[in-house]
Amino acid sequence: MSTKKLPFDTLAELIHSLGERGKTAKALDINPRTLVTRMQDPSTFTVGELLKVAGLAGVDLTVVTGLAENQINNPIEPPAPVLGRPVRQH
Repeated sequence: MSTKKLPFDTLAELIHSLGERGKTAKALDINPRTLVTRMQDPSTFTVGELLKVAGLAGVDLTVVTGLAENQINNPIEPPAPVLGRPVRQH
């Protein structure tokens, strides 16, 4: 399989591009809150979950793990769930 170049630098951005988080979490067979945790810290993903992300995105596992590694080495604030949605105050 060839590795497709994506316009993303992090796994969180790739997952965000997949659409509504509730549907993505369901497709990954995890709780939506767990998905948020995984997006914040990709090292918490299981290999099985990473394989499912790769399948949903239509890319190789190496692409997904590369994005995860880049995000682990360069932490970011994950993209907001939905534009226009209120942000929780800390």
